[in-house]
Amino acid sequence: MYRKFAALSVTVLVTSFLVPQYTINILGSIIKNSLYPSKRFTKPSQNVLTKEQLKLYNGIDKPELYLSILGEVFDVTKGAKHYGPNQQYNIFVGCDASRSFVTGKFSIEDISDEVADLSKEDLRSLNHWVRFYKKQYTHVGVLLGRYYDENGEITPYGKEVKKLIKSAEKDKEEEKKLQQKYPGCNVEWDPDKGSRFWCSTGSGGIDRDWVGTPMQFYEVNSKSYRCACIKETELDSLGNVKKYDNCDAKSKSCFVKNID
Repeated sequence: MYRKFAALSVTVLVTSFLVPQYTINILGSIIKNSLYPSKRFTKPSQNVLTKEQLKLYNGIDKPELYLSILGEVFDVTKGAKHYGPNQQYNIFVGCDASRSFVTGKFSIEDISDEVADLSKEDLRSLNHWVRFYKKQYTHVGVLLGRYYDENGEITPYGKEVKKLIKSAEKDKEEEKKLQQKYPGCNVEWDPDKGSRFWCSTGSGGIDRDWVGTPMQFYEVNSKSYRCACIKETELDSLGNVKKYDNCDAKSKSCFVKNID
């Protein structure tokens, strides 16, 4: 560090006799930034609001209505009939109430922006709301706090939540693929016979050229199951399916008295 400083000092000393003063000032700034890089001024990458500033955009202190979800701030003024003072969704205005978007708890003590512990289904629902606001309203900045720092950069917590949401969405896509590959069964209930499960070329809302056998299909790492139509050629190769009690393994229709 000393050698670096000494070398730069000699350069400035020699240069001071050869170049104009304004050039020396520029060189001085370069030297300062080189020696003390942490003190450089960094312009925020986007508009950053503090919690105190956000509170003012409530339609009273300021005419605009702002809300935050996952640290993203949106101007919802055009939706004043929903978000204005004394309106149904005014609880979301002037703060980040991300958790309430999926919990349905709207009291002041329940307002929170912590969501990392939510289920995958809730995270997908929350992501749906983010997409909704991006489509319907104007994005005006980010909120300083749990999700973004003073430079408008995403925080470690924000990155973790994005990672969790991405994983949840991926799981949903995998679930859709499984629904396509192993469609759901038709079902009807009879007070005397119980529930009847059967397969057809359109059961589960999936049109196909095969029928399949109604089986208990267990989700990965889960004790719960759903009725799925399985191709006969796959009955012996799948380890996560089980036949219904008192129902032939290759039957196209099964009656079940009691459903777990």
